[in-house]
Amino acid sequence: MFTNDRFPQATNPDGSPQTEADWSVEKTLVKRRASIGSNATILCGLTVGEGALIGAGAVVTADVPDYAVVAGVPARIVGDTRKTKTRAT
Repeated sequence: MFTNDRFPQATNPDGSPQTEADWSVEKTLVKRRASIGSNATILCGLTVGEGALIGAGAVVTADVPDYAVVAGVPARIVGDTRKTKTRAT
């Protein structure tokens, strides 16, 4: 799941419904050969580096460096995809 609204909410402080003008939308960049596990959440405005791997169910709250393996809530670096001894098929 990607979130792209920095401050998500359905109404403004005065109770009126939000419109597109009220949103603070930010881009998230996923670089080439990155892999995102099922049910992972990536917050807005972040970059997932080239060849990075995000574990299933991880909550990514900061940029992921190139070739990093991240997992957990919040996601932490747990490895490097270049140091893997097995090949994905």
